[in-house]
Amino acid sequence: MPQYDFGTPPQSTTELFAQLCHRFEESAPTLGDVARFAGPRTYALILLIFALPEALPLPVAGLSTILAIPLILVSVLMLLYGPEPRLPVWLSERRVPLRLLKMGSTRIGQALNRLERVSRPRWPGLIGQTRVIGAVCLALAVVIALPIPFGNMLPALCILGIAVGMLQRDGALVAGSMTAGGLVVTGLSTVIALAGEAVLAVVREVLV
Repeated sequence: MPQYDFGTPPQSTTELFAQLCHRFEESAPTLGDVARFAGPRTYALILLIFALPEALPLPVAGLSTILAIPLILVSVLMLLYGPEPRLPVWLSERRVPLRLLKMGSTRIGQALNRLERVSRPRWPGLIGQTRVIGAVCLALAVVIALPIPFGNMLPALCILGIAVGMLQRDGALVAGSMTAGGLVVTGLSTVIALAGEAVLAVVREVLV
């Protein structure tokens, strides 16, 4: 399976995100602008941008589902195209709201600094397994899109860990985040199934 060479990160994730916010502090960038800025790290940076606000308690009902759409689309692209980033024209023309970048930039420092302190380039072979990573991110993004109160936070944190691991070339962080993501998806699926069975049981009792 071909692997894309990410090379040595020219700066930390925090610095990369800060540069993006500074470059587009007055006008909202398109996803195409983000791709030109990030190069081979396009998928990881887009995941980071949209996972950051999802990792917070969102005040607006339905916002979690809206923000999950780009996560789903990027995950599908990772599955289809593998390591080399490709954005269809219709998607590259979509704009990233400045408010979203600012929301991420105000919350990014402490959380990402903690991750960066324990992160280092390792397990490089895993970073190139973009289709596998995309499959896990897709499952997590679908869970985020479900109307579950605060159900967006744990899967978003897992995607955030995957994105930072890809940006930092830390395969161990990616592996740990994917493992945690698998547990989150399994746990939430079990809870949903049990809740569904409980509802059906109540309905049967009422009808009988």
